[in-house]
Amino acid sequence: MAAQNITPEGRISKVLRLLKVGYTSIRHADRNDITTYYSRCPSINLKGNWLEEAGFETGKQIKVTVEPGRLVICIGEGN
Repeated sequence: MAAQNITPEGRISKVLRLLKVGYTSIRHADRNDITTYYSRCPSINLKGNWLEEAGFETGKQIKVTVEPGRLVICIGEGN
């Protein structure tokens, strides 16, 4: 019998991920839509197949709870 490479259902490829907080540029314009300046805003970019493995499929609503030093991201109740 050939050996099978079976992983348990519901296992996520990598449990711990280390990311960096980057920034996004925000354009500020006057009433004539002429750019007056750009400012930086903190940004976290989450992407990869591991999101779908964790249940965060494209189009699903998410809920983000903000606590000191922690962000908790859950699937929204409307899904």
